[in-house]
Amino acid sequence: MSDTILSVQGLVRDFGGFRAVNNVDLAVERGTIHAVIGPNGAGKSTLFKLITGSLRPTKGRIVLDGHSVGGRRPHVIATRGLVQVFQLSSICARLTVAESVALGIIAHRHRTLDVFSSYHRRALVQATVVLEQVGLASQATTIAGTLSHGDQRALEIAMALAISPRVLLLDEPTAGMSPAETAVIAQLVASEARSRGITVLLSEHDMDVVFGISDHVTVLHQGQVIAEGTPEAVRAHPEVMSIYLGRSADRTEEIA
Repeated sequence: MSDTILSVQGLVRDFGGFRAVNNVDLAVERGTIHAVIGPNGAGKSTLFKLITGSLRPTKGRIVLDGHSVGGRRPHVIATRGLVQVFQLSSICARLTVAESVALGIIAHRHRTLDVFSSYHRRALVQATVVLEQVGLASQATTIAGTLSHGDQRALEIAMALAISPRVLLLDEPTAGMSPAETAVIAQLVASEARSRGITVLLSEHDMDVVFGISDHVTVLHQGQVIAEGTPEAVRAHPEVMSIYLGRSADRTEEIA
């Protein structure tokens, strides 16, 4: 039986005479990793901004876990359990890794005035547990601003996981990473999502990551959905090969 946690229906976003998102339908099933891919300018970032409330749709519906959230403010949508990692990426360079996660917990629960209270100490304990799970426990006392790029991304994911989101949006989580860092982050996302039962909506340029960890893939081109399905089905889709991956539609070999 289908269990859709995030539904986008007939979503449109116009900028003057330009239609960036054109009648997009999207159904993200609970507990899955759902990737949205497409060439530059396909509308991925605009779609994510519409879902998180950073942009208001021209028309269409966005439903999160049974609640209509289209056009609502980002903080309202966040209280419904949808968190985007780049919204949490304002890592304070002067805080330690553990303090960064604890501060995220405190801010999410609107307890920012309690930074020196017992609640703050409990948040630090919670932060330590999350850091153990994402492999950053050994750097708990490291100043966040001195971390490598890959470790900073892992810290951002830890900050998101610490507030137990229902849906986690990741916009190009491996951008600018080395192959080794990319592999670590991909494994981290997959393992934490599976173990915690978190739904992930992912935009990613690295096809090895997309096809390696996703349960379902949606392909955008010029603001429209041109294909969707399992990674295997999308690999073999002729329009995806010709438009997105730059292969001729009559080639039958599997997409790398």
